[in-house]
Amino acid sequence: MAHQASALCGVTDLSPGLGGIMGASSESSVCQALFVLVIVTDFSFLISSFWCFSWQILVNGAIFARMSPGQKSSLVEEFQKLNYYVGMCGDGANDCGALKMAHAGISLSEQEASVASPFTSKTANIECVPHLIREGRAALVSSFGVFKYLTMYGVIQFIGTSLLYWQLQLFGNYQYLMQDIAITLMVCLTMSSTHAYPELAPYRPAGQLISPPLLLSVFLNACFSGIVQIWAFFFVKQQPWYCEVHRYSQCFLANRSDSSSNASVDGNLMMGNGTETPNSVLSFESTSLWPIMTLNCIAAAFVFSKGKPFRKPVYTNYLFSFLLFAALCVTIFIMFADIPVIYSGMELIPTITTWRISVLAASLVQFCVAFFVEDAILQNRAFWLLIKKKWGVRSKSQYRKWQRKLAQDPSWPPTNRTDYSGEGKNGFYVNPAYENSESTPVPKGDVIRHSTEQHFWTRL
Repeated sequence: MAHQASALCGVTDLSPGLGGIMGASSESSVCQALFVLVIVTDFSFLISSFWCFSWQILVNGAIFARMSPGQKSSLVEEFQKLNYYVGMCGDGANDCGALKMAHAGISLSEQEASVASPFTSKTANIECVPHLIREGRAALVSSFGVFKYLTMYGVIQFIGTSLLYWQLQLFGNYQYLMQDIAITLMVCLTMSSTHAYPELAPYRPAGQLISPPLLLSVFLNACFSGIVQIWAFFFVKQQPWYCEVHRYSQCFLANRSDSSSNASVDGNLMMGNGTETPNSVLSFESTSLWPIMTLNCIAAAFVFSKGKPFRKPVYTNYLFSFLLFAALCVTIFIMFADIPVIYSGMELIPTITTWRISVLAASLVQFCVAFFVEDAILQNRAFWLLIKKKWGVRSKSQYRKWQRKLAQDPSWPPTNRTDYSGEGKNGFYVNPAYENSESTPVPKGDVIRHSTEQHFWTRL
């Protein structure tokens, strides 16, 4: 937990127990490795009387001891006002208030505390906390992976369908079913089954759908897929055996100089004469674009199933790996099988072997480029940290702002001096990172609006 949520707090009861508020220690470079131990019998007195030190104590607090149930809830609330995302461990009825108020409450017993908390640990200690964080991060990464795949699937089909519509053509029904049922549905059902990585990473994954790495991942993969499909769409027209749909069989036979098809395929070429298959479906363009689209969908599913550091490698998800491999084998088999029944059912036209190899090679190049960009650039944490440092991008969370302010304050920590409660002030406390909804007199300029809270898992 030492690097996760920016404030590590332990809370003990007035009576024996295991109640504790969990977070993580802030960065030593910001807080100068200073931690505060607070032992008080009245937490409300601390925040009301010594309000000028309240946020410094909250940001640097490591242990808050001898606290009553109400004070625990108040402490959780004060951390939330500073934009911390707080987890709470408790084992008794005196922890129920804080467990309900925290973003993630973990009950260490199956008694009263389990009613107020969404999670219950079978072991009466906090060793479940790293496990919960690992599972939460894996679930978040899996959800984003499925989201990116579904987005890419729609983009891939949109590009291919738009190119065919340009020439008043379309894909066949079984071509759509192959991609929708055999690939996309199976991917969505099994992609999220990859287990969490056994080691807890010292940083969290991207917590927003509109984060630059996620948007760039979808955009760049869409560009790579579009380039390959546009290449195939126009390059197939330059082949000597290419001709219009309603005249394709005669010119194909006349120019067919390199093919591994058997004689039965030659007799089956007349299946596109307009009686069995509509001319708007049967074309060289759709025959070239469909395998590229299918292979791009398989490649996108693999690229977006990144393993370490938040999930185990993709090959440990046996069912997902098997389905991807099976879909790849079936697609390649359809491309090179030269079986009349298959070509007739899938509404494809047999082409020369060299063209099929070219289509497969183009899809392979697209996969390699997409995998390299995703793994070496978009998922490279050092690269993004360098960009943030170069452009001066900093966290907008309130506690991060206070940490930076505290690091530049020469009067902190206070040494060789005595401070009295409410010295030189009005004697009431207002957390400067939170706008109180109550009718409490607030000094002008001391209120900073509290930003909208996000889901707990997005900040783990």
